[in-house]
Amino acid sequence: MKMQFKKLNIDLSDYYPLLFTLIFVTILFQYPLASFESIIYDLKVRWDFGTRPTPEIVIVTLDEESDDYLGDIYPYSYATHSRFLEKVLKSGPKIVDYFVRMPEPSGENDPYFDEFKTKLKDFSTKGGQVNFATEIDEVRGEELPPGGLREFHYSLAQLNIDNSVFAKDDVVRRAIFNVSGEESLHLLTANQFRQMRGQPALNVSDVLGAYYNDEADANFVLFRYSGSPVYSEFKYKTIPYHRVLVGNFSPEIFKDKIVLIGPNYISQSDNFYLTPFNLEEYKAPKLIIHASIIDSFIQNKTIKMIPRTVSNILAFIVAIVLSILISRLKPKDGLIITLLVLASILIISYLLFVLMGLWLYTAHLVVTVFVVYYIWIPFRAIGEYQRRFAIQEEAKLLKQVEKLKQNFLSLMSHDLKTPVAKIAGVADNLYTQNSGNPDIREKSQLIIDSTKELNKFISSILDLTKIESSNFGLNKVSKDINSIIETVVKDLNFSANQKQVLVKKELAPLYPIQMDVNLITRVISNLVENAIKYSGTGTTVEVKTWDDEKWVYIEIKDNGVGIPAEELSNIFEKFYRIKNDANHSIKGTGLGLYLVKYFVELHGGTISVDSIVGKETKFLVKLVNQ
Repeated sequence: MKMQFKKLNIDLSDYYPLLFTLIFVTILFQYPLASFESIIYDLKVRWDFGTRPTPEIVIVTLDEESDDYLGDIYPYSYATHSRFLEKVLKSGPKIVDYFVRMPEPSGENDPYFDEFKTKLKDFSTKGGQVNFATEIDEVRGEELPPGGLREFHYSLAQLNIDNSVFAKDDVVRRAIFNVSGEESLHLLTANQFRQMRGQPALNVSDVLGAYYNDEADANFVLFRYSGSPVYSEFKYKTIPYHRVLVGNFSPEIFKDKIVLIGPNYISQSDNFYLTPFNLEEYKAPKLIIHASIIDSFIQNKTIKMIPRTVSNILAFIVAIVLSILISRLKPKDGLIITLLVLASILIISYLLFVLMGLWLYTAHLVVTVFVVYYIWIPFRAIGEYQRRFAIQEEAKLLKQVEKLKQNFLSLMSHDLKTPVAKIAGVADNLYTQNSGNPDIREKSQLIIDSTKELNKFISSILDLTKIESSNFGLNKVSKDINSIIETVVKDLNFSANQKQVLVKKELAPLYPIQMDVNLITRVISNLVENAIKYSGTGTTVEVKTWDDEKWVYIEIKDNGVGIPAEELSNIFEKFYRIKNDANHSIKGTGLGLYLVKYFVELHGGTISVDSIVGKETKFLVKLVNQ
């Protein structure tokens, strides 16, 4: 049903698809589409070319191989750690981070514990930094280092997984910045290293995208991976614990570096996590993720989410613009525009992420593009079907009208032939019986000439109805074209003499060809007669023939008024007559050249015309030479 405002004449039905689109998009905003958005987000993380691993981070791993080699078990004795630390500190690192759950001393006077502690103090005195990582146990709470080691820096190094926010898929995407105002171990290490390099320490206000969570009383931030943390794919330098202990390493490996020491046991599942690089298998070592977070803080490369309101506004704009474009373009062009818009959204979102660290919520924009397309396509299909149906109905009606017209013309032409023949017969009798009365003979001749013109017009109409009803057949015989031309010129000799037109013939010897003699006679007669009628008094009409292996050529040329260039393309149309003063005094139906062209093409030939206004007109007929 079409509703129209009378004054503005607005058809509201044209806006139904747009209205449905906007309603659907608005409903879409009520769903976060977090799972879909996480796929897009993780792809951006994987293809993030805006970060590179910091070469100053070196990782030492405690694993099954070290256990077997040392004959010790995790977390190792202080005697082992003391000997290990001596090897590391000799290389001159800047920061040593222990992600090992250090054991309690064996007693109040554990010499190896005291030795270990003394080495750490000496390292701190010389400007180095020692940090111990803590984690929160669900039962015991935060697990602190042994009392004797608490005089050194220790801080929370808990990995945060998305198990209750965003996609709720247990993937590590964000890091703890600080808890109750205290820096996490990642931030502590990064700030220590930044200050050693003369860079300012980071605060919450300095970090892009940091946000506060009331329930946890902590600040969080989305960090950027510097590469894949998946086992065997990460780019950080790593060395097994036992190789360091036996001195099987280059002294330069720890020089001025951040050394991260922690477990990497393949047999222990809690040492591996899901990340954007491994969404299904736990193949990313916890220690590598710690390194990635520290690296992200050192480079101050984090992610800030653009407010969802911005994404929703953009989705509305995309919905409106794309709806207008699809509604006005062809289906193929509409599909191309849709794909271009989709690609533009993804590319812009990606560039914002990798170049500026801005996360544009893309899921709603992408789904909006598909919603617009799949809402408009059915409406376009319905509209196309309605137009096609209207065209078919119109064609059917036109076909019926055309059939009625043909029947009417055919009946009219046949019915007219009899009275015209009677009139011609009566006029001919009057002309013969009144040889002594010039006045009656003159008027009788006028009637005879007029009936001839009328009879010719009726024949043309009959031919036209045959053509339009595809009921025109050929009666071919072998005939010399020159003999037909001779006959036509002879028949038109009286008309040429009356207009003082000289008809010249230049006929080359020709072999007979297959043709319908009656139709070709009418072709040549029409062209020569037109040349005589339109060339003017005292002019010349030339008729030439020649042939080659493929064609027989017939050229009729006059030196009359000519045909304007802009009308040449129309002279073979039905009922078309050239618009000039000379034509008003010359009788014609506008069907002659139309029939000439049809008869020639029916024989497999062609006809062309060239004309120079005020100088000449030349028709060239080509018939198949066979």
